[in-house]
Amino acid sequence: MPGCSKNRAISLIYRFCLLIPLLYLFSACASSLNVYHKLSDTEYTSSDYRAILARWTRKGSIHRGLKTELLIAATYKVEEFRRAYTEEYARVYMLTSAQNATMMDDQIEAAEDYDDFLVSIYTEEKEWDDFSERDSLWKIYLIKDGQLRIEPLEIRKVKKSRALSETFYPFISPWSSIYLFRFKKKDLPQPSKSVELVLTSAPGSATLRWDL
Repeated sequence: MPGCSKNRAISLIYRFCLLIPLLYLFSACASSLNVYHKLSDTEYTSSDYRAILARWTRKGSIHRGLKTELLIAATYKVEEFRRAYTEEYARVYMLTSAQNATMMDDQIEAAEDYDDFLVSIYTEEKEWDDFSERDSLWKIYLIKDGQLRIEPLEIRKVKKSRALSETFYPFISPWSSIYLFRFKKKDLPQPSKSVELVLTSAPGSATLRWDL
């Protein structure tokens, strides 16, 4: 019996020695992931892009009493933003000059024809997340200079690629839905000085404003 106890002790020591390198490896991997997340959150995109993104992004919310019912963030895809996004995308994905030029032409053409908004929405009430449905609970409007009200040409739910969306739009969370709100541009006698994106329904309303 003493011999058995000795053999068992040796076996336990041997297993413990094998476990130490594995623990070190897991610790190193976790540390590397933490560093990667830090770089992704703060440094992966350029400071110029982040500044322009911030300039054209607005956030809002709908509350009922002390409870937050809905959170919204939207980026107005004006030409300045589209140019910055294209340059950043080309840098990240190492596009060729020809690919970059084609993408830039497409973005500028879209900016001339449409007022587009990339919209991130979170709500605990899943039935509220129906913006792209025909019988949606919500009405969406674009108001220019406080007077001209335009209804959306298209509201499209965007399939989310987490790596892509969170790199270029860090306000998007894993729990939010992403939409494209598209409005046809109107011929106006003079450029608009302000734009308001309005979401309204029985539960409440939110207005995001951009001064141009």
